[in-house]
Amino acid sequence: MTAASRTGRFDELEAAEAYPGLRRRSFDGTGATVNEYSFEPNASFPLHHHPEEQITLVTEGDVELTAGGETARLSAGGWSVIAGGVEHGIRAGASGARVVAIIVPRRASASASAYTVVGGSA
Repeated sequence: MTAASRTGRFDELEAAEAYPGLRRRSFDGTGATVNEYSFEPNASFPLHHHPEEQITLVTEGDVELTAGGETARLSAGGWSVIAGGVEHGIRAGASGARVVAIIVPRRASASASAYTVVGGSA
């Protein structure tokens, strides 16, 4: 590939435990941060908010996604778009799940300080 494009695989990226039962692998493009989350059964990412828009794609399993006070059930192939500043969180179903979250614009950091957990700090 050239300097204008890159390729790779999520399973070749280092995984970090974002929360118990939840592993994150991330990379950045010029204008977006891409995160892959692997959820163990019933694991969750708590309610939080951040200034960036988030596009969420469910690639395996099913999840319960709460955004702006409303909850939807999404299974593999399902997606959502959440505007910046909207409180949201996600919980995997009984079989676990895999989700890709695209954050636009790109984040300066993938650390917990990049978002605010509702009811506490990350």
